[in-house]
Amino acid sequence: MKEERTKTIVNEIRYWKQNRLLPTEYCDFLLALYTQGESQDGHENQYTNSSYGYLFYLWLALSLFLIPLSFLVIYFTEMGIIMQTGLLSSFVAVEWIHVNWLKYKESDWLLIPLTVVILVFLLASITLVQYFYGSGWSLYITLTLNCTLWVVVGRVCRVQALFYSGILGTILLFIYIVL
Repeated sequence: MKEERTKTIVNEIRYWKQNRLLPTEYCDFLLALYTQGESQDGHENQYTNSSYGYLFYLWLALSLFLIPLSFLVIYFTEMGIIMQTGLLSSFVAVEWIHVNWLKYKESDWLLIPLTVVILVFLLASITLVQYFYGSGWSLYITLTLNCTLWVVVGRVCRVQALFYSGILGTILLFIYIVL
């Protein structure tokens, strides 16, 4: 009888977690408490022991490869600014789709593609501003807007590292401008 009752409670907690009736941390704690630290559903890690896991990690590696590839496109090719901007925009779009997919899946790996998106977007926006307006106040405004975007995206996606990076970037930029 006690085992059946525990199973009912565990199923109810999983329902709460799936439908976000309680925060994930609370549900994980309660599940660990009632299952005595053992996973009964066999879903310890959704990215291991499958071809899906291999593709998932390959996609993350390719995401990280986009950062040096973006620098290569900007600084070491003879492409026109329209071609460079189009290529960097496609990188940002593909990675943003990846970010939204990982956010939908509630993955712990959200930070990697999100970092790639913001860094490639930063590179693209700085390149465009320098091409059309040169350095100076327009560059500072662009950097401030990027840092503000980091704060907003960090708050929306609940990524504290991004939120604090945006705040720190804004503070350092203002210190640089003043000094």
